[in-house]
Amino acid sequence: MQRGQAKAYQLQLMDQVLWVQVFGVSSLLGTEEYIRDFRALVAPIVAKPWAVVLDVRLWKASPAQSLELMKQNSVWAFMHNLHHVELLLPADEMLTWQYLKATEVEKPVYLTRHIAENEESARLSLQAAGYLKGVD
Repeated sequence: MQRGQAKAYQLQLMDQVLWVQVFGVSSLLGTEEYIRDFRALVAPIVAKPWAVVLDVRLWKASPAQSLELMKQNSVWAFMHNLHHVELLLPADEMLTWQYLKATEVEKPVYLTRHIAENEESARLSLQAAGYLKGVD
C-alpha cells in the first residue's frame, strides 16, 4: 500500500486471540499486506491453540484474487494451531452469503466456529473457552 493510505483492516492481539476488523473492498495489495501483518502478529502465540475474531460487518465484496489469498491464509492458520473462530457478519444476508461462500475452506474437526451477535458475545465465548482472560 502507498504511504499514507488507510488500511482496510485493523488487527489487535489480546491474550490468545487475534481480533480482526475488515472495512470495505480488499485490494490484492491490501490483502497481501493484511496476511503479512496477520501472520507476524500471531507468530508469538501459535505454539498453543489460539482464536480469531473476524469482524466483517463492514466488509464489501472483493476481487476473487483477494478472496483466494484469504482462503490460503485460513489454511495456514489451521496448520498453525488456530482452534476457535468467532464471526461477526454483515447485516445484509446476501453479503454474508457471499463472504461465507467465497472464503469457504475445509476445516479441521477440532475447530470451534461460532457466529457472534456482537463483540460482547464473542468476548464471552472466548473467555469461556479460555483464550481470553476475564476482566477483573
